[in-house]
Amino acid sequence: MGGVAMSAAAKPVSAMASDLARARRGGAFGTRERAAAKRVIADVRRRGDPAVLRVVRAFDRKGARSDDLLADRAMLRRAARTAPRDVRASLDLAYRRVYAFHEGQRPRATHERDGAGVVRITPTPLHRVGALVPRGATAYPSTALMTGIPAQVAGVRELVVASPMSADGEIDPALAYALTLVDADALYRAGGAAAVAALAYGTKLLAPVDKIVGPGNAYAAAAKWLVSADVGIDALQGPSELVVVASRDADASALALDLLAQAEHGSGAFAALVSSDGTLLRDVDVALAEHRERALRARILLYHAPNVGAAAHAANMAAPEHVLLAGRGAAALSEKIHRAGAVFIGTRSAVAFGDYVAGTNHCLPTGGTARWSSALRVEDFVRWTSRVELRGDLHRLAKAGATVARHERMRYHAESMEARG
Repeated sequence: MGGVAMSAAAKPVSAMASDLARARRGGAFGTRERAAAKRVIADVRRRGDPAVLRVVRAFDRKGARSDDLLADRAMLRRAARTAPRDVRASLDLAYRRVYAFHEGQRPRATHERDGAGVVRITPTPLHRVGALVPRGATAYPSTALMTGIPAQVAGVRELVVASPMSADGEIDPALAYALTLVDADALYRAGGAAAVAALAYGTKLLAPVDKIVGPGNAYAAAAKWLVSADVGIDALQGPSELVVVASRDADASALALDLLAQAEHGSGAFAALVSSDGTLLRDVDVALAEHRERALRARILLYHAPNVGAAAHAANMAAPEHVLLAGRGAAALSEKIHRAGAVFIGTRSAVAFGDYVAGTNHCLPTGGTARWSSALRVEDFVRWTSRVELRGDLHRLAKAGATVARHERMRYHAESMEARG
């Protein structure tokens, strides 16, 4: 059917989920990416910026120099002035919507008070955060907003962004404009595992950060996992994923565009349509063939499910980055989708809106990690501190605490509490 991978007949839900997992290549990264990232990290830790420059010259800009690696605020402001007016206006709109959505997530201290005193937990913004902004055919200013805005709302003091250098060595004006909107302190012009290592351990040009956030390719995801014992990370965000669950009243032409848009994310990305309606699947396949995008179509999978409920269950089992529920029957199952980075409900809710202007964050867990991980949010940019202030009559607390401590054979724990009670 038009070269698109499609199951010939209905499959059990478990088999469909297994197929989706294989299409995802086993998670956010594999053993090959992990081994390569480990070598790059070791080299950057040993040699610093020259090791990063070697990677930049190999993959991004052959003639890159050490002086090209870091762009400060002044350089970003100069580049931002040349961004086209319509791009600036569109980024302004996206900025306002994304900021408004994230402002409602602002963490707040909580406390509990009784006769023995008060216990609290209070949020403190992280001091310095590094954000990864990947690059495709051009820069991704949208990801600069998605990583920078929650950092702004949280009150992070310093934000440095790492993004691959362009082949011509120029700073993309749209990226620079987005970075001025989020008040970034600097742009480190490298990507992948080299950027992760530089952010985690520091170089001559770059001080280490407290946490690394943002998406990247499988090598960046592997590197984040490898450095996570030494620096904070958010979710593992590898190659992008979409599972569409569609009922018979969905728009086949629109679904073809949704699937192609997801496949457009590049190598490792996949998009799957699961539906119980054979006619819709055939119509989508025909619509895909009309676009003649052979490389993109190779990343798209079509599945014939026994019923729309089974299709939704398969999406849950796959725990993908995005789920789109298209058509009235599929949209009615929205409350049953609870293992996805983001859920888009209804035929008009194109996933692409979430990448740019819906307001929600497009930095989402991939590789099945949506089973336990979540979208990037303001809380990712704060740390929480418990504060304990006891006073008054502590006899009852000391007696109970000492009893448990002695059961655990912690004599001095018990005596420490008894001295206050």
